[in-house]
Amino acid sequence: MARAIDLAVADLQEIIDIARDRGGAVLTAGECVILNRIRSLTGPPARLYARLTARRPTVFRTQSVACVGVEDIPAAVEVLIAQGLADRLVPWDRRADALTVPDLKAGLRHLGLPVGGRRDALVARLRGRTHWQADPWFRIRHRRLLGRLESWYFLRPSTDRSTLVVERLGHITWPSYRLTTGHAVFRRRSDLLQWETLLQPDLTPEDALEALRRGAHRAPGKLDLGRRLKRSLIDTARALETDAPDRARQLYLALGTEPQQRAELAPRVARTLESESRPEDALDHLSACLVEATGAERIAIQRSGRRIAKTLRRGWPPDPPLRRPASRHLTLEAGSRAGSRPRYRVNGEDQTVERAVCAMLHSVGRRAIHAEGALWSTLFALLFADCYFLDVDGALPCRFLSGPLDLGTPAFRARREAPVSEVLDGILAGEVAARLRDADHRFRGQRLAGAQWHVGSAEILMDVATGIAPRALVTILEQILVNGRRATRGLPDLAVLPGRACHLPTGFPRRLSESLLLVEVKGPGDSLRDAQSVWLDRLLRSGTQVEIWEVKPSAVV
Repeated sequence: MARAIDLAVADLQEIIDIARDRGGAVLTAGECVILNRIRSLTGPPARLYARLTARRPTVFRTQSVACVGVEDIPAAVEVLIAQGLADRLVPWDRRADALTVPDLKAGLRHLGLPVGGRRDALVARLRGRTHWQADPWFRIRHRRLLGRLESWYFLRPSTDRSTLVVERLGHITWPSYRLTTGHAVFRRRSDLLQWETLLQPDLTPEDALEALRRGAHRAPGKLDLGRRLKRSLIDTARALETDAPDRARQLYLALGTEPQQRAELAPRVARTLESESRPEDALDHLSACLVEATGAERIAIQRSGRRIAKTLRRGWPPDPPLRRPASRHLTLEAGSRAGSRPRYRVNGEDQTVERAVCAMLHSVGRRAIHAEGALWSTLFALLFADCYFLDVDGALPCRFLSGPLDLGTPAFRARREAPVSEVLDGILAGEVAARLRDADHRFRGQRLAGAQWHVGSAEILMDVATGIAPRALVTILEQILVNGRRATRGLPDLAVLPGRACHLPTGFPRRLSESLLLVEVKGPGDSLRDAQSVWLDRLLRSGTQVEIWEVKPSAVV
């Protein structure tokens, strides 16, 4: 156990060393002095500080602190206080927040106050009162500074050192790779301070827009706050559409700096114009955005355009219709309703519609997996795992990464054009089974970006990869290459694995062929989403067998 304490000290020292190497240029002289003091701690004070800075509380009652490997805690606390790493300035209200119920009751008895009620009531009675306890307290200082360094070490906005512990214990296994050269986290102190203001919960839309315009959100890896700010601004704009459509429209237009974002927000902009009785302007805006729209965004623009054009008695040029797969109708016994989703009873068990269909298929000797996008992101991760960990400048600058920092962006393929093309060509040449088997043997169980191991065994994954047409698999992988895992939204619910041809007991048509079949399952009242329609069209055009299974209950319980 003592060794675990020493490892906690080593973890803290490693975080300080690597984080200072990445961002030391933007630290103040005073912060550097504090870090030097922490780094030079040894023995019990080092163990105590390393352990307490990893805990959530920031204030501690000296006599109740438990830290294995530190026998004389009061003496270690005195060393930390002398070094400026702790102090005894603990307000009485914060003491109450940190105490257990028996200690709270003891303090209330000392003041002659009632001791009945829940914990929050006990704490409320002690609010504003002092000297109800004589025990010494202390608080650990510079937690915020250490939190800043931890985010630089892990390249994530919010992390903790438990990642190091669970990895060491073997609960989580991370891929092994050679660290690549990286850049400083922030170039100037002002960049750091501006970035940290963007983490505040009360950030105004104006400040968020200005930060996006100036690029104040930019930072390596998941420290980049661009997606977070845009999502927050879209949520704000949607809340303003009814009462302040002009303000909502300004936010949407300010966010639409890229063609895809502009196309995605076009129906929302049109809605604000309609709220101001300007349908002609709404239709003109949709027409302008339709030129650069693709995929699900184009379908949404077309739908809004047709509706407004009909109101104005104007024409609207239609797109060629998307291909729609054949439908199969199934009847399953209705089960009890759980929440908003109906359930179906198969083999005496109530299940969601997707799991019920899988169970029904199992009863006739066919395997099916309910995976949706997880299946395809897992196949992508395994087939491109070796491309993840190539020596590309700045892509793997720190430990505990499940993939390179540019994964899910067009830069991933652009910076690895030859190896990525070699993987895709190998799939078209019929090498997918060998590649998948080798990658699964080497990476299964590790934290690999996109891989969700619960989807299925290596054999199941190979059945899917070899059962689908190579051209179709490449089509799916190329979409993920450009847009990341979000590109998998809308892929079919089920993959019915190749097997013996059979007849479904309650289906029409009843016969199920022996080949791989991708299935989009729909219950009563459920319709295709735009992303699903786009994927069904892509898969059909690439030669994949796809069906829509419409499920209805046989009886209502």
